[in-house]
Amino acid sequence: MAETSASQTTAPPRLTRLGLDQAAAAAELLRQRGGGALDMIAHFWERLAQTPPLARADLHLVVAYPAEGRAMCKADGGVEDLSSLASARKSASAPLGANALGAMLYVPKAHRADILALTDSAADAFGEYIQRIGQPITSDNSVPENMHPVGGGLRAPAAINFITGNAEGVERLLPRMLAAVHRRAFARRVNNVVMRLPSEVDAPPMPNVREAKDGDEGTLNRWRKQYMEERGILFDADVDAWIDSRSVFVLEVDGAVVACAKFDLVLPGMVEIGGVFVFPEFRRRGYGASLVGDLAGRIRKMGRVATLQVDAQNDSALSIYRKAGWVEVGRIARVWLVSP
Repeated sequence: MAETSASQTTAPPRLTRLGLDQAAAAAELLRQRGGGALDMIAHFWERLAQTPPLARADLHLVVAYPAEGRAMCKADGGVEDLSSLASARKSASAPLGANALGAMLYVPKAHRADILALTDSAADAFGEYIQRIGQPITSDNSVPENMHPVGGGLRAPAAINFITGNAEGVERLLPRMLAAVHRRAFARRVNNVVMRLPSEVDAPPMPNVREAKDGDEGTLNRWRKQYMEERGILFDADVDAWIDSRSVFVLEVDGAVVACAKFDLVLPGMVEIGGVFVFPEFRRRGYGASLVGDLAGRIRKMGRVATLQVDAQNDSALSIYRKAGWVEVGRIARVWLVSP
C-alpha cells in the first residue's frame, strides 16, 4: 500500500475523533474513497447518529489526515477534536474526505473495528489508537488490574477481536493487532472481491427464475446446509421467513431446483446479491450466472445498482462473473483474531 507523499513517511497522521452527528459525513468518505467496496459499512455508519446517548461514548469514529493537514485542538486521549472541522464542512471547498488518509469506527466493548486505511501510516495510526484506547494484553511478566481467572489461568480482555474494511488496510493492521491479543495467527479471514454490473451490460430475465414459495422448504434447507459445508457461512434457520420476505430466488430446470440465491442487503441505492449456490449435480452448465443475471435485472427495475461479493480465491466464480460483464470495484476483508 503506497504512501501518497514523502512527508507521510516521516510524520504520523493526525487523528480526528468525530462526533456522531458527523457520522453521515464519515460514511460519505467511505463511499468516495472506498471505491464502492465499503458501501455496506457506510450504510451502518450513517445510522450511528441514532445511537442512544449512553452508548455513544463507546463509539470511536476517527478520521486520519496528513500531519500537516489540519490544525485542531486536542481532545481526550490525545485525539483531535472536530469543532473546527465541523465548521469547515459548511464550505463545499472543504469536504471531510478531501485529504483524508482513512477512517475507522472502533467499538472497545464489542472488540471490533471497521476501517478504511488508504496508506500504511493510516493503518499504523489506527492500530496505535486501538491499543491506547482499548485494553491491550500486557507482557507475560505483568498482570493487568482487570485480569480474571479463566479455566485455571489468567486472561485479559482483548483490545480487538474482529476487523473489517478495505483488504489492504486490514492486512497492514493485522501484525499489530495480533500482538495485542498475543496470537501468531488469526482464527479466520475472509477476503472478498466486491463486484458491480455496469448499466450498459445486459441483464436478461430468465423465465425459469422465481421467488421461493411454500413447498420449497426442503430445497432451501438443503441449500442452507450445503452452503455451510462448502463456504463456512450459516444462513438464518427461519426458512418460512425467507419465503415471506420474497427476497430468496430459485432457478428451475425441468421441474427441479438447480440453483438458489438471495438479496443479502437492500439499500436505497443498491442491492447485494448473496448466497449464490448451484447444487453439485447441476454445476458447470451456466446456471449460476443465469440466476445472477436475472436478479441483476430485477434490481435494475427497482432503480438500484446490483452488487455481489465473491471469495477472492474462487477463481472459477470470478472468471464467470467477469465474462458476464461484472467489474471489480474493490476488496473487503473480515478477520476474526480469536476463535469464539
